[in-house]
Amino acid sequence: MLRKTQRIVNQAGEDIMADIRHREDAREVPVVILVHGFKGFKDWGFFPDLAERLAMDGYVTITFNFSRNGIGYDPRTFERLDLFSENTHSHELDDLQSVIDEVRAEKIARRYADPERIALLGHSRGGGTALLKAAELGDVISCVITWASVASFFRYSEAQIAQWEKEGVIEIENSRTGQMMPIKKSLWDDLNSNKDKLDILKACANLENPALFIHGSEDATVAPSCSEQLHEACSSYVKRLEVIEGAGHTFNVKHPMERDKPPREYITACDITENWFDNYLNI
Repeated sequence: MLRKTQRIVNQAGEDIMADIRHREDAREVPVVILVHGFKGFKDWGFFPDLAERLAMDGYVTITFNFSRNGIGYDPRTFERLDLFSENTHSHELDDLQSVIDEVRAEKIARRYADPERIALLGHSRGGGTALLKAAELGDVISCVITWASVASFFRYSEAQIAQWEKEGVIEIENSRTGQMMPIKKSLWDDLNSNKDKLDILKACANLENPALFIHGSEDATVAPSCSEQLHEACSSYVKRLEVIEGAGHTFNVKHPMERDKPPREYITACDITENWFDNYLNI
């Protein structure tokens, strides 16, 4: 398998670092873009393993860091909290568009990738971002899969909103690193200024792409009811909801992932995902 790290420059001139994987014998195969969530990054937990599994299954896979996700030169450390604090949902949508544009312009895995067959796979907040982009682009996106997706970006408490209004910034603890991660009020302003554009359920109501929603029954971070809402709202004629018994928000994968001992629930999610892509992307 071949792997390449590639720098993509977004519309604001910021760097998006992406890892591209595919088999050496791949020729014009479909592309799967994996979209991480809040406090996520391309090298977190299951992302490298999932990308490799899909690449070995015959796809070009792209994992990438949003330009303002807080990851700096060290690909596994949140050393750019200044960028993290400036992030917004609209900015992440623009970043995802930049990645898609690179694929369609044949600037990623040229000759290996088919720029006319692109799928999105988003986890958690990244699931909402993937759904918004799929609904926006229509048949540019062949199909979409979400893992443990949120159904709304309006997930902040009254206390957090009040703190934004008073101080202009809130802090969220990263339980893994112990860091306090600042989020400026610009994120809240973006949500309120672009309510229609960032309405995930509304996007699902306009979604015509084949859509698969996967969730864990024991997800304590994003309730399984979120994927149920998304599935119900989705207007696609080809849609499916899968709830994996015993799976938590990360399908029981911890960071760093023990790749020689993958959790059963994670393997189940991978198998369902690969089957969906084989049916609706690799055609």
